[in-house]
Amino acid sequence: MTAQIGVVFNPNSKKNRRDPSRRDRLEELIGDCGRVHRTEHVDAIADVVHQLLDEGVDYWVADGGDGAYHWLVNVAAEVVRTRGKAERVPPIMPTKSGTIDFLARKVGLEGNAETLLALLVQQVRDGRSVSALQVDTLRLTGTYADSSERPGEPFDKIGFATAVAGVGQRFFDKFYTNGNFGAVGVMETVGRIMGSAATRAFPMKYMPVPEPIRSYADSVFEPALAQVSVDGRELTEREFRAINAASIDLNLARLFRLFPMANERGVMHVILGNPKFKEVFRLIPLMSAGGSLAKAGMTEIAARQVSIKALSGTLDPVIDGELFYGLSEVNVSLGPPISILQPCTKAS
Repeated sequence: MTAQIGVVFNPNSKKNRRDPSRRDRLEELIGDCGRVHRTEHVDAIADVVHQLLDEGVDYWVADGGDGAYHWLVNVAAEVVRTRGKAERVPPIMPTKSGTIDFLARKVGLEGNAETLLALLVQQVRDGRSVSALQVDTLRLTGTYADSSERPGEPFDKIGFATAVAGVGQRFFDKFYTNGNFGAVGVMETVGRIMGSAATRAFPMKYMPVPEPIRSYADSVFEPALAQVSVDGRELTEREFRAINAASIDLNLARLFRLFPMANERGVMHVILGNPKFKEVFRLIPLMSAGGSLAKAGMTEIAARQVSIKALSGTLDPVIDGELFYGLSEVNVSLGPPISILQPCTKAS
């Protein structure tokens, strides 16, 4: 049987380090329907992508969470551009093997990586076509700052959600430093941030609290200084505690629901603002309920393009949970649509 499924496998992910036998199980599941390709580093993905394209593999699988999917999509898009052939990136399936897995939830994938791969293999063995859902992406372009490790170099990434600056961006710095991932880790990080912030308010600001706890959230709530334009209109504000955008509506670890405007194709949902300190405390229940963040001092709009220029320091955007550092400016717009595989159990 011609190889029809290519699994891009990252042995360095937390799940795979914890369970070294996962690759063997995936190879057993895929059998003669394809191959599991081991990638020790992001730089190794390009060689795998070239091989998958050369072999005409129909269905690609990113073994990991949103970050694994992010890197495979971006590397694949770059490889296709450089090959100069009439090629396209085939549909790619995420496997719900990550921390938050908002993309898998968006397209309705249920079960763990092994379950999803088994469903895909069964459809291929049965000779049934596998459906794919097209979803919008974001495209982020920009320039690295002179103070960065890549001064003056261009930046160009595809993703689904980004926190360019502010509370959302700095949350991920704390989240990954804590080292406890998944829904529990999300809530633990949120709890630490909000608990620290509470020590700055009355009456706790007069109580003896260890300085590491009191100062833990200071950097999270420090406004970013930036010049921002939305669809060509420059905003008068210069301080922002939030500059976020998404091409799809998000369900983060079944805890927070965000960007509902992006549920409609062709719409980029943008969240901007500099809420007062007391308003920040309203964000948690509003995000949990999927409500409007305007009640917490945010502006939510549908836009075609957002341009951000750092007025102090650098922009360090988070894209699909992946952190990037040292940009002087970032432009966010809708990117090319991506096809995501949706294996099912019913005959088609």
